[in-house]
Amino acid sequence: MTSHYKLIDQTVREGEQQVGVRFTARQKIEILHLLEEFGIDLIEVGHPGISTEDEQICRETALAARRAEILMHARADVEEVRAAKRAGAHWVGIWASLNDIGLATKFGDRPASFVRAKIAEAIGEAKSLGLMVRFTIEDASRTPWRDTEAAGRVARDAGADRISLADTTGCWEPAQCGDAVSRARAAFGCEIEVHLHDDLGLAHANALAAIDAGAAVIDTSVFGIGERTGITNSLELAVSLLHLRGDRRFDLSRIPRLARAVRLATGYSPDSLRPVVGRNAFTHTSAYHVRAVGRNPEAYEAFPPQLVGRSRTIAPGRPSLGRSLALDALSIGQPFVKGASELKYHRDGPGVRWVLMDSRVDPRTSFYVIQRFIGLHGAAIVPENHVDSHAHHCDSLFIFWGDQPDGTGLTCRVQLEAEEKTVESPASIFIPAEMEHSYSYVSGNGTYTNIVLAPDYNRSLMAETEAEPERASATR
Repeated sequence: MTSHYKLIDQTVREGEQQVGVRFTARQKIEILHLLEEFGIDLIEVGHPGISTEDEQICRETALAARRAEILMHARADVEEVRAAKRAGAHWVGIWASLNDIGLATKFGDRPASFVRAKIAEAIGEAKSLGLMVRFTIEDASRTPWRDTEAAGRVARDAGADRISLADTTGCWEPAQCGDAVSRARAAFGCEIEVHLHDDLGLAHANALAAIDAGAAVIDTSVFGIGERTGITNSLELAVSLLHLRGDRRFDLSRIPRLARAVRLATGYSPDSLRPVVGRNAFTHTSAYHVRAVGRNPEAYEAFPPQLVGRSRTIAPGRPSLGRSLALDALSIGQPFVKGASELKYHRDGPGVRWVLMDSRVDPRTSFYVIQRFIGLHGAAIVPENHVDSHAHHCDSLFIFWGDQPDGTGLTCRVQLEAEEKTVESPASIFIPAEMEHSYSYVSGNGTYTNIVLAPDYNRSLMAETEAEPERASATR
């Protein structure tokens, strides 16, 4: 059931079409190695023809591959094909669009015959250089079949090893996707690949339909990251393939490490409702559900969280209604003094702690802010460790500000995963989600500010069973 198709992961190529994302060579290499460990054996690493810098990054990434085959992107252009060869690609992915929209917007209204000639020239050059070739018909889902077939036959005659059909605007339905794959297989007599965008939320369903129709390769990325709403999600598809198709090729226990690496490299965090990696994916709160899950988790779980390196969470019951505010009201909150002992992993510690913002100050807030005043009210401060190591589901921030006009005057210690440093104010430290951290007072006077991107501090904390895989990975 699993031998006729594979996934090609495009996280570090398609992912760079997500707004604000650009990978360094080091980041691409780290993600590539994690993908290899996950079970991906074909990885698309970039578009070397864009610039000399991109070519160098692609070259470094390709050289670092341990077992995966490497594909690089290229337009139907001889020079871009040569850049892929210089960068060490095994495969080059050449693409072009041939419908009326593509000819008008990308080729200056030149005729389709001009583009077909470019396709043949680029593929011929790639084969002369010893490269394997995937040719992608961009926007195939909106291209008349006669034009798709003509382009595919030109590519095959020029030596293309595989034809890819791109649903560039994510407008296919599963039945249409399956039919297109079947038709292309019959017409071209080679492996058929699909590149599926998620504009209508159908990329995952279309991928399964393509597999059932005999597609040989499915394009994916971690979180589905990519242009606009992205493409098929590697992590979700791998889990579905296990449960729906019996495919055991992927090491799903590695998902948390892979997800964290991509999140840190891109700054993109999946929402809490996202399958597999979302914070609430294995959270139960309804009393009826909680009782049933206590007897048998299968009552409300499609698969056990341990399969994907997660743990089950039983959340508190329904919250009280509390204070009601109009969603657009200007509300002036009232900060209040509170001991740190109300927080898990914290004891009261030095100085006076003010809660500046959380769900008690304004029930609409999405973040938590406290400020600790250390040695500013005349009381002697004795250094002590009052914060145990812990991790949050969300990002957070430490700000240290001394009592001098330039912000100097406060010294603390900060631990992040296995690393610990002395911090002299003024200083700001970003704490990525899921990373173990703590701090302790050393000397001086000033303020410590902690911002956590969750309205309730204790509910933002990861359970020890969730943090444990990250601690283990940090010590390897």
